[in-house]
Amino acid sequence: MSKKSKKQARQGTLALCITAGLVVGVGLGPFVGNMLLSIVIFGLLGIAAGWIFTHRTKS
Repeated sequence: MSKKSKKQARQGTLALCITAGLVVGVGLGPFVGNMLLSIVIFGLLGIAAGWIFTHRTKS
């Protein structure tokens, strides 16, 4: 796998995690009671998950 394709795969994983977090935030917004707060919280969780997935080392 070339360096360019690895970089694109990392960016795709990060974007997928952020998008999933935002979608879950929109879906659970009515249950939390504050749509904006839930979108921000789950968006940040998506960013954290994406960062963990892209920066973990293989043991």
